Amino acid sequence: MSQSIIEGLQDYFSECPLLEEMSDGFIDWTSDAAGCYGIITDGDTEIKKFISGGGKREYSFTLQIRLDAEDKRSVKNPEWTEKMKQWCAAQNAAKNFPGMPEGCVPTKISAEGGVLCERDRTGRTGLYKIRFRLNYIKN
Repeated sequence: MSQSIIEGLQDYFSECPLLEEMSDGFIDWTSDAAGCYGIITDGDTEIKKFISGGGKREYSFTLQIRLDAEDKRSVKNPEWTEKMKQWCAAQNAAKNFPGMPEGCVPTKISAEGGVLCERDRTGRTGLYKIRFRLNYIKN
């Protein structure tokens, strides 16, 4: 159990084998150095309200990853983002979800996208973004 959804996500991604080699993980920002990532929160939306209280909700966030973008390495980056989406799909199929605050029960996690958004001024690193959705029921 986590104190907050973002704390649960931070713990969840710290155990992802694809992020083990990353030097740092941040919340709501990403360093300019290659080999780091950030979890950027997009919001928590009510999908369906229950008469008894609570309801179905969706927590949206983006995983930003700063990767080496020099030509020899940049061909590997789209493969890396594809592997991250596959990891997420496998976690969802296994019902291995992030820890949630009391009264919140995760039901699905999904990932989409995986695009290069920017390169730094030197062209040595690129910022890649993958969008995630965490569906859950709040009692």
